[in-house]
Amino acid sequence: MPPRLALLIGLGFVYLAFRAESRRGALPHPGLIWPTLWYMTGASHMFGEWCYIWGVPLPGSSGNAADGSIVDASFYMVLTIIGTYLLYRRRFDLGGLLRSNPRVTTLFAFMALSILWSAYPFVSFKRYIKVLGSVVMAMLVLTDEHPMDATFTILRRCLYVHLPMSIVCIKYFREIGIAYDWDGTSHMWNGISTSKNTLGQVAMLGVLYFYWEIRRNWRARSWRQFNIIYLVMAIFLLKGAEGAISMTSLSVCGLAMFVFIRLQALRSRPDVARRFVLRFFALTVALVTLVLVHSVVMFSENSLFGQIITKLGRNITLTDRTYIWSDVYAAAAKHPLIGVGFGGFWIGREANIPWAGKLTWILAQAHNGYVDTYLQIGWIGGILLAIVLFSTVPRLLAAMEEDFDFGCFRIALLITIIFVNITESTYLRGDHHLWFIMQLVIWQVPRRWQAPVGDGLAAEAETDPTAAVEAEATPVSTYGEQSADPTWV
Repeated sequence: MPPRLALLIGLGFVYLAFRAESRRGALPHPGLIWPTLWYMTGASHMFGEWCYIWGVPLPGSSGNAADGSIVDASFYMVLTIIGTYLLYRRRFDLGGLLRSNPRVTTLFAFMALSILWSAYPFVSFKRYIKVLGSVVMAMLVLTDEHPMDATFTILRRCLYVHLPMSIVCIKYFREIGIAYDWDGTSHMWNGISTSKNTLGQVAMLGVLYFYWEIRRNWRARSWRQFNIIYLVMAIFLLKGAEGAISMTSLSVCGLAMFVFIRLQALRSRPDVARRFVLRFFALTVALVTLVLVHSVVMFSENSLFGQIITKLGRNITLTDRTYIWSDVYAAAAKHPLIGVGFGGFWIGREANIPWAGKLTWILAQAHNGYVDTYLQIGWIGGILLAIVLFSTVPRLLAAMEEDFDFGCFRIALLITIIFVNITESTYLRGDHHLWFIMQLVIWQVPRRWQAPVGDGLAAEAETDPTAAVEAEATPVSTYGEQSADPTWV
């Protein structure tokens, strides 16, 4: 098939998916397009990279990795400004949010403080602004009148584009969808993502989401068939190229599906569901601890840990990750308590581990989120991150009592993120799609702060009786009706 014809067929399939969604009678979500763009960019290439691929002329680069891309910086800044404006229109209580999330607030405050001792403070500052932007985007979702449906809408729209277009690029635009090893003897699937691991993560979320859609829409025959097609796409991409399978994504997908299915089966037994989550979380923490110990002392292949790793298709170095961790620990040893500063590492070849200059590609992470956190913000930051993760679990369990499905899905996402960071690094990375997902999980936004984006009438109604009458007459979030402010939809 000619590549252009395949591209047209793929785009046609995406168009049909979005057209079918518009006829679905879904709830309107004002302003959701902006976090959708943020998430889709984080799950694929940067905006500037897409412009380059499409042949769009861009401002010249200085060649200095510390300068970054002015196109990407502008893209994220514009989204952040728009998101901030929309939150202002919703009369969002920022102070109340920070007071309701003291542990998360402390972590973010320490990340900001660590910029002071970064060797590249301006780079760290720019990266921190991007991290704050991801929180702004997450707040647009969590302050929606229907946060669960808003979360699913963002994930669904990204998958509608990502899955079919990744297949098209892998099959017909191999300069985009395929990456080769340094010697060119083997290849891996990237799709429209930047690496096989990111593609595997997106496909993993696709399996989880479309299984959920099939489960809850089983009686609707048309939607069942449509979701099955996308589920098959996700499984196909999760499989990956022969010899270059993302074992992390495969194993984490299996674990997330197990947690999700088990919790659904325990819907009528909340006490048993709670004990199951706590035990599984404890098992997850034990595994993370075991890998971190291995990163320091290196277990042998004959040890129990070594046998488990080899049976999972890995070698004892976890595909040479232990070599990276060893050099990262050496770099972090200068400031073990406070780290080298948030965003002050992995800056091209300027700030990197010593042997990175000999690589044909640029090492941009430690391939372990916990090691990366220790490198950037030290023991203090690592402990703060652990406190955030530990405190999130009981909060999600409590949230399941109010909205079982949303709580169940967010618990599965939390388990996914914790597991992925054993061999990948997604923490503290404002432009990573799993960091954005994490913000949807760890922040607590009380219902009383959730207001439509319209013109703030719902917020004014609390103090102004006339505004209450006007707000009652304004349709804001019902099936089939338009938003009060369609300009920002």
